[in-house]
This record gives sequence, C-alpha cells and structure tokens, in this order.
Amino acid sequence: MKMFLSVMLLVGIFLSDYSRGVGASDRSPRILVIGDSISIGYTPFVEEMFQNRAEVFHNPGNAQHTATGLEKIDLWLGEGQWDVIHFNWGLWDLCYRHPNSTQQGNRDKVNGTLTTSLKDYKANLETLVGRLQQTGAKLVWGNTSFVPSGEAGRIEGDELNYNKVAEEIMLRNGIAINDIRSLTAQFSPDQFRAPGDVHYTAEGYQVIATQVVDSIESVLPELIFRVGIIGLDTSHVTAFTSRFNDTAHKHHVPGARVVAAFKGGSPDIPSSADRIEGFTQTLQTDYGVKLYDSIEEMCQQVDAVLLESVDGRPHLEQAIPVFEAGLPLFIDKPIAGSLKDAIAIFKLAQSSGVPCWSSSSLRFYPGVVDVAEKAKGALMGAISYGPAKRDPHHPDFFWYGIHPTEALFTVMGTGVETVTRSFTPNHDVITGIWQDGKIGTVYGIRNSKLAYKVTAFGTEAIVEQERGGDYTPMLREIVRFFRTGVAPVSLEETIEIYAFMEAADESKRRGGTPVSVKETMAANGWR
Repeated sequence: MKMFLSVMLLVGIFLSDYSRGVGASDRSPRILVIGDSISIGYTPFVEEMFQNRAEVFHNPGNAQHTATGLEKIDLWLGEGQWDVIHFNWGLWDLCYRHPNSTQQGNRDKVNGTLTTSLKDYKANLETLVGRLQQTGAKLVWGNTSFVPSGEAGRIEGDELNYNKVAEEIMLRNGIAINDIRSLTAQFSPDQFRAPGDVHYTAEGYQVIATQVVDSIESVLPELIFRVGIIGLDTSHVTAFTSRFNDTAHKHHVPGARVVAAFKGGSPDIPSSADRIEGFTQTLQTDYGVKLYDSIEEMCQQVDAVLLESVDGRPHLEQAIPVFEAGLPLFIDKPIAGSLKDAIAIFKLAQSSGVPCWSSSSLRFYPGVVDVAEKAKGALMGAISYGPAKRDPHHPDFFWYGIHPTEALFTVMGTGVETVTRSFTPNHDVITGIWQDGKIGTVYGIRNSKLAYKVTAFGTEAIVEQERGGDYTPMLREIVRFFRTGVAPVSLEETIEIYAFMEAADESKRRGGTPVSVKETMAANGWR
C-alpha cells in the first residue's frame, strides 16, 4: 500500500507541476520515468535513492503499449524541462488478449490477439523516440523485462525479439540502454510476485530500481556522489577507489566517485607509516584524487565520506568534523580504538542525526550470506574461524579478529549475554551464549594456515560456507546507504559486536571466566 501511495503522490506532483508549466530555473535535476506497471513498482525506490538530489516523476497512470504512448506522450511531457527521461514500452505490446478470457487484463496467448505486431512496434517506437529527442533531455531506454514460463498472455522469449528491434533504434540514435531483461532473467523465484507473473516483490523492484538509478547517473554524472576519504594508510583506499572510479574495472561499483582525501596516518603503527605514501601517490596519480590539509576543508568538497584510517584510535576525533558537516559516513573496521570511543561515535551519530555505520566486508560475502539465509530449521548456534592478528594499540580482536566475529554475528544476530575466552599465543576460542540459549564461537587463528569459514547449526540442517567474496558487495551497500541514508547494519548491532570482543579481552584478563556483555557496555558509557 505504501508503494502505491507513493506512486499516486508522484502522479499528483507531476500533474501539479504540469499545470504550473514548470520551466528552466534554479532547480534540482528533473527525471521523468515513463513505463508500465513494472516501472510503477520500482519508481518509489528510484525516488528514494534520488532524495535531496533530483526530482523524480512518473507519467500519470500506466503507459501501457506504444499506441498509448503515441496518444498521450505530449501530455506526459508537458511544458516542463526534463534533464533525463527513462522510458519503456514492450510488455503490453507483446501481450495476447481475448475478450472472453478470465485472466486479469483478458490475457490469453492461446486464443487471443497480439496487441502490437513487431513491425508496428518498431514504427511506433521510432516516432516516440523522435518526440522524446525534441525535449533535449538525456534519454535512457529500459528494455522489456523477463517473461517467465507460464505467463497467461505472453510467450516466453518474445521479449528478446522486441528488445532486439528496440536496441537497433536506440543504438542508431545514441540512446543509453538499461538492460532490465538480463537483470530480471537472473532473479530467483522469490523475487517474482508469483509463478508465471511478470511482476515482482518489493525486493525485486528495489533491485531493478538500483539499476535504473545507475543508468540515469551514467548519463547525468553530476548526480554521482562525490566521496572523500579520511586516512590513506590502508590498501582499502586503493581497492575501493579503483572499483568506484574505474568504469572498466571488472568489479566496478557505480554511484560514487572518490574525489578528495585527507592523508592522516599513524607513525607508531608500521602498517600505516610504511605504506601511506604509496597509497597516497596511487590515488593522486591514477585517480586524480585531491588532497586537503584538514577534514573540515575536505568535507566542503564532497557529498559523503569514507573513514578509512587503519588505526581505530583517531576515528572518534576524525568523525566529529564529518558529523558537524552533516555528511553520511561509513567507518571502516575497526569502528574505533576502544569500545568507549565506539559508543561515543554512536552517541554523536544519534545526536547529530547524521547516518553512519561500520562493518567488515565479510558480512556481505555471498558465502556468509548463504549461511545466514539458507533453510536450517531453528538456528541453534554457529562457529566462525579466521585470522586474528593482534595490534598492541587495540583490543585483541578489534584489529583483525573483527572479520570472523562479524561473520558470526551475521549468522547469529544480536542478543549475546556472556562471553568466555580461551587464549594461547597461537589461537583464540571465544564463546558467546545468547539470550535464547544459542552458542556462537569465534576461533581466531595465528601462526598457522589462514582461512575464513562460518558454519551454522540448525535443527534441520548444518549449513557450511562454500564460497568467499570480496569488497564489491559491501561497496554496493555503501552506495545504497549514500543514496537512501539507511544503513544496512545498525550502530546498535555494531556496538554489541565490539562489546563482544571487549568482553573477550576482559575474560582473558580474568583467566577465562565468563563476562557479561551488558555490564561491559555499561562500563564503557552505554546507557
């Protein structure tokens, strides 16, 4: 219901603006989405992702087939100035209908009549493209989405023929193509509204909307987030920047571009002091990133910030100017150099109202997500292992043990009550008992073969991680966060993760006795 109300609001705004004859002025970019019910489904998510950056409108009602477009295109375009028009026809055109059919929309691919022949579709689309070009807007064609088997009025595979005709027209006219068909052909069954239905769940529409936003930003690059980086002393800065800035990168992540940086660095940590100059030179030489002498100055030149300093100790101090500037902030691991500082960051985010989050990239590895989401009956517990190299300036697991710890929490969720740690110079075993009796264990590895893996134990199945991952899924979540202001991981959960690790240190100090996570949080300023 919320989605349809949002669409009706968009339509109302559209008609209001049309009646006022909106023209060129000092305004945000204006985006028009023309399309059928599929576009009606994803447009609210497109609007959300362009909030405070651009105005998004959908044509009133359903654009149906190309003949409807010819009839109503002038009304839909109005007198307003459009910067980008994302448009689509096809699903209605290739649909067979019969007046006696009891299927919704009188669909009947056995006895019905084709709405628009391929020849007429081509002619209609040629005319519509010519009219859209007259607006001077940047144009993006969203091709026809996947037709699943069992669809009552459409023949599976027909969309490929219609898309081929459309592609020829778009390429000839230099119009960008958003390949929605390839995207939706890969959807899992639970992303479709029902078997044989061309419509999608909210999750499916959100995925389509992300690609729609990517395609719009590709033709209007001024909408791409300008990102500033704090701290150039970790390999993450080059790995992340290459994926954001290099469109030819095999793991390119659209939607953000690193343009500015504050160098930072910690002379008492060799992995910071010895590498910062090399990373700095790469960002300047290969990606044209501009250095600034202060975080405050850098914040004036960007739309969002990545806090990447490898040392967690200065994170609180470095985050303060970002909160003051009101910029969305991602803080790389560790969120801080102590649980007390992590809680202080949480409080600053809450009081300033600035969206902020932190995570290890392992949380978004496809293999870890598989373990969290696969059916296993009732979850009884999990084991996660991985490297646990320590740094003398940080609590033991903050430095590198955060990765297997985050993977454990991805599967287990929050609610840990007590933590017990067994320690040797080569290994760690940290065991948490959750409120509902689940047991989660992190096995930290040092001085032996290193690898990551998480295994979940359920009442009906044991699910083991079978594949890994890289930074790319997390970077996609970072872009989604910049666009929506909604973090994929709450700071409350992150605080509990770091309290788990801090309680493990306290258990070590107490000779391996259980330590209360709640008491650990309270002792460090949590209320």
